[in-house]
Amino acid sequence: MEKIKLVLVNCLLLLLYSCGSSEDYQGKWKAVNLDGDKYEITFLQKKITIKEISGNTVQHTFIQTGMGHQGSTERTIDNYTILLNNGAKYQIYFPKNDETIGIILDENGAPLFTISRKDFLSYDAFSKLE
Repeated sequence: MEKIKLVLVNCLLLLLYSCGSSEDYQGKWKAVNLDGDKYEITFLQKKITIKEISGNTVQHTFIQTGMGHQGSTERTIDNYTILLNNGAKYQIYFPKNDETIGIILDENGAPLFTISRKDFLSYDAFSKLE
């Protein structure tokens, strides 16, 4: 019985590790944190780069661990959960029927960054869109 559990756990871990990230959020984003600091965030298949406009850069590998839907829109997926190699868990949420504007939340649902493909979008401006 223990061997079966071990095999199942290993299969699950392999499945999670091999899952790629969604194309909805891959690419470059203009991002703003709650303090108004500007960043460029780039999502690749399994890597996230967070670059401050001042030049400091942080990179992490990640796996996508979930996707889901909130609210009553007709969309089937509007949020993605990723787990970074440092243990942090982020949720990437698209509140509109538009994957060009979104927000990155921490594992407790607190906002970390607003993201936009086109412009730096403050949290106040973002909250008026919802």
